[in-house]
Amino acid sequence: MVSQCVITLGGEGSRFKEISGSIPKPLFLINGMSTLERSVKLLRSFGISKFIFLCGYRVFDFEPHARELEHAYSVSITIYTENEPMGEAGALFKVNHLLQDAFMFLNGDIVFNLDVKRLLCFHADVFSDITLVTHLSTHPYDSDCILEDPSRLIQKYKTKNDFRVDSGCYLGNAGLAVIKKSTIERLMPEGELLNKPDLFSGLVILALSHGLKVASYNTTEYLKDMGTPKRFYEVSTALASGLVDRLSYVNTQKALFVDRDNTLVTCAEGSYLYDANHISLIVDNVKKISKLALDFDFVVCISNQPQVSMGLCSSRDVNIINGLIAEQCINHGLFISAFYYCPHHPDGGFDGEVNELKERCFCRKPSPGLVLRAVFERNINLSQSIFVGDSWRDQEIAARLCIPYQDVYQL
Repeated sequence: MVSQCVITLGGEGSRFKEISGSIPKPLFLINGMSTLERSVKLLRSFGISKFIFLCGYRVFDFEPHARELEHAYSVSITIYTENEPMGEAGALFKVNHLLQDAFMFLNGDIVFNLDVKRLLCFHADVFSDITLVTHLSTHPYDSDCILEDPSRLIQKYKTKNDFRVDSGCYLGNAGLAVIKKSTIERLMPEGELLNKPDLFSGLVILALSHGLKVASYNTTEYLKDMGTPKRFYEVSTALASGLVDRLSYVNTQKALFVDRDNTLVTCAEGSYLYDANHISLIVDNVKKISKLALDFDFVVCISNQPQVSMGLCSSRDVNIINGLIAEQCINHGLFISAFYYCPHHPDGGFDGEVNELKERCFCRKPSPGLVLRAVFERNINLSQSIFVGDSWRDQEIAARLCIPYQDVYQL
């Protein structure tokens, strides 16, 4: 079981100095407690008892704070001093001898609360070399973003310096990961030659280039960088309102389940959407659903995509189409956090069909498999959730799960 966390604390925080002065960001108090102490306190409650602090700026401020945290939370803390800036993840290659077989890696500017046990179980189940915590980005065009496949491996990525608005990558890097020590060893010495690498564009992309297994832990739990005055006040408000704690998957969540074809996008009767160039958003529906979504913790899209089994397109094509739909929905105020879809079809006889996907499955609507998977992964309370769709399949899946159904055209 993972019991170690490396926290990177090296930045000067120039954008934050108008609030903090000379105090390092992770040590500045937000609602009575520093970001660093919040992180240690939460992680300790999940059995993380060993910490490595990667420090470069005002190390002398962190040393006494570390001793206080050791005493308050019964943890051990090792401080590694960067004599020159090494970037967010550069020092990992210098402390390799101190790392356990698997460890958490955290950006010290992040205010967060998540079910760490659930994250660590996911990491173990998918046997990944790196598990990157991701969440829906509200501005994917200028963020480090990824697209995940149904097995939760990273299929595609873009960096924040790539300003494409049609990449399909809509899940942003949240600043937290679980990493195997063997990954760091595998990437040496190439990783040591990188210029101030960060977690995403340095470590994750390098790992992908080496064929390592990098998974996406897509969550709607609260994780936010407090490193600018605007974000600081947003985080402070979220803490005061209880939002940070409530969104943890330790607590049950309220979900808005939504169908895709002819609910969010047009799709002719008896036809299928398998070309990204043919996406046509039903803007009126999206806007209505976005207003309804304000009463829920997050939105999950549930759909049948049998064109994969028919050989009309690949799962990769569907993933990209879903990502592009998510990007377009953001422009109209609807934030879809995850897509769950069934690629199967029970009938054969199609040219180019994929035989292994021809089955009577538990995930094809109106069967409840996809919704139940989402419930399991995100601790959803079905009694507080609803399903929005346009067909008898959507209505029946809601009935089978005993949750309210809303016809999108009756909103």
